[in-house]
Amino acid sequence: MTQPASARSAPALGYDAWFESRWGRYAWRIETSAVLAALGPLAGRRVADIGCGTGRLLGILTSHGAQAVGIDADPGMLALAAARGPVARADAHRLPLAGASMDAAVTVATLEFTASPAQVLAEMARITRPGGRLVAAVLNPASLWGLLDRPAHRAPYTSGCFLPHASLLALGRRHGQAHLRGVLFAAGNLPARQFLGPALETTGQIASRFGAFQVLTVQTHDSHASPATPGTSAPARPRLLGGRHRLRA
Repeated sequence: MTQPASARSAPALGYDAWFESRWGRYAWRIETSAVLAALGPLAGRRVADIGCGTGRLLGILTSHGAQAVGIDADPGMLALAAARGPVARADAHRLPLAGASMDAAVTVATLEFTASPAQVLAEMARITRPGGRLVAAVLNPASLWGLLDRPAHRAPYTSGCFLPHASLLALGRRHGQAHLRGVLFAAGNLPARQFLGPALETTGQIASRFGAFQVLTVQTHDSHASPATPGTSAPARPRLLGGRHRLRA
């Protein structure tokens, strides 16, 4: 029996509501600022948002003048994302975009919940032009947020394959010049967060690897070969659904 669209969208609506919570607004402001800084100028650039979820970042990219497309495998998420920009349904391990067709590719809180982070990052590199930019932002269980939430078995730290700092950096260096920056040093259940947050963000840069949100930035090699498996055809261009995985804490 086919599930009604409203039922498929229910989890996505709950996910999207996180961004309107007090902690969600605080965290998302800091996270998007870091991601936008990593991406650099957006006007006129072709950007793929991998694991776009409900399209929160997709909408921001579009508002900054990017020619953005969001890609996700969840139809419920895409139903909401389509209101924020062009989208396509696909698996992050095999992106439906031509090689070197993007100026940049970005993924937020997705890489650590995929079967093969290395393959997803390789696909992002494949679709990005030589000299373009990859941005992969992941959650950090070694942060204050993670250390406080994990003992209570709160999402998102109850699932996923969290990459150590060195491993994530090594993955990035396969595709170009890479560096990591950590942000978000407060925690969702920290008292007086609105007062302590700015100070924590400033002092936290001394030990950036303990930020709850780790942003990997890769300037891709001037030229790179497609990692496509021999004997397989290049992925087709996406059928866009547009026109019309944030994790809860």
